Amino acid sequence: MKKRNFFAHEAMGLAVLAVSLMISCSSNDPDKLSAGTVEDLVEELLEESAQDQSYVTVRVGKYEENDWAARARLMQLQAAGVITYKVERFAWWNKTLAVDYTYRYYETVGGRYEKIGNVYYDFEEHIVVTVGLTDEGKIICVDSIPQPQPKVDKDMEQPEFNPADFPESKINLKENWKYIPNPDAPPAPANVKQKKEDTYDLGKALREEQSGVKESAPVEHHEVYDDEAPKRLSLDIKTSMAWEKLKDQLHDEDVILKSSRLKVKKARFIQIFDDKTTGVRCGCAEIIIEMTDVTPAGRVMEQKYDGIRLCAPVSLVFFYDKGWILQDKSLNLSAVSNLGIQTAKSGTIVGGDVSATAAKTAENMALGVPQADEPDEVEVSPWLEY
Repeated sequence: MKKRNFFAHEAMGLAVLAVSLMISCSSNDPDKLSAGTVEDLVEELLEESAQDQSYVTVRVGKYEENDWAARARLMQLQAAGVITYKVERFAWWNKTLAVDYTYRYYETVGGRYEKIGNVYYDFEEHIVVTVGLTDEGKIICVDSIPQPQPKVDKDMEQPEFNPADFPESKINLKENWKYIPNPDAPPAPANVKQKKEDTYDLGKALREEQSGVKESAPVEHHEVYDDEAPKRLSLDIKTSMAWEKLKDQLHDEDVILKSSRLKVKKARFIQIFDDKTTGVRCGCAEIIIEMTDVTPAGRVMEQKYDGIRLCAPVSLVFFYDKGWILQDKSLNLSAVSNLGIQTAKSGTIVGGDVSATAAKTAENMALGVPQADEPDEVEVSPWLEY
């Protein structure tokens, strides 16, 4: 029995080794491009570019939110169990007393401007929401969004240096010149400090030249006083005073919540060809991506659902010292595959409506939102010409 198990383990190990060798040979053979090679390269791209996981931000705290759509999303997040939600309304009418001028003509004294009093009314409204994370919301909350980790080209690694360590960076790049006043200008008052020199900031000019961006001068703000400014009075002192008291207590912050993950499902429609211009060995394929681990925040904020499939064309190029390399820096994901539709049998395409677009359309139809007409023809992507 032990001898039989030994041979079984040996056979399994040889099978795994054979598959690994096949994949390795495929990635280093200009005449072979396997689905596994394409899938591995796309998975590596998603991880390095931090596209494999998506996130959404939600404001929590106590703050003013007058956007109706934003409050609708907060209500949905509450229903999904992500947040706690409370809403308050402060509303009242204001009365404004303003002084205007009108021109009147009198036969005795002629024309002149006279003051007249006007009364204006306006309705003031403030919607205050109180938002907090539930236990479920805290589980999908993260401190920060992972940043892309680009590949490092060791052959082009640059030396480390600090420009500030060199003597040309330590000098004061300014010129001071004697101020030359205008001889025709009237003399300045005795209590006003006289300008004695002009300072030229050469360093600023050099920075602007190197960066191509002109540094703006600080903006000076001057207060304008008007003794006849309109007087605005509240017609509901209790409500307006409650709002004024509450304003000092408002606070908010953005929290980051997990939305969904992208998982490589399969690579298909793989082709190998020589570039017509350069003769370089190239490849192309279509990659299918599936949404997984969709959180309630992802459903509400981005209308994502588990199992939704997206596809994207990918381009590859072969180097004899590197093997097959993915040329794409990001994926141009789409809910519809033109080539998939063309190669499918006639009739209904199973799963053809399982997409982010279809899900959004279904939601809009449920809400009664008018839908745009569907296009009569399906355009073929340029990458399919190969």
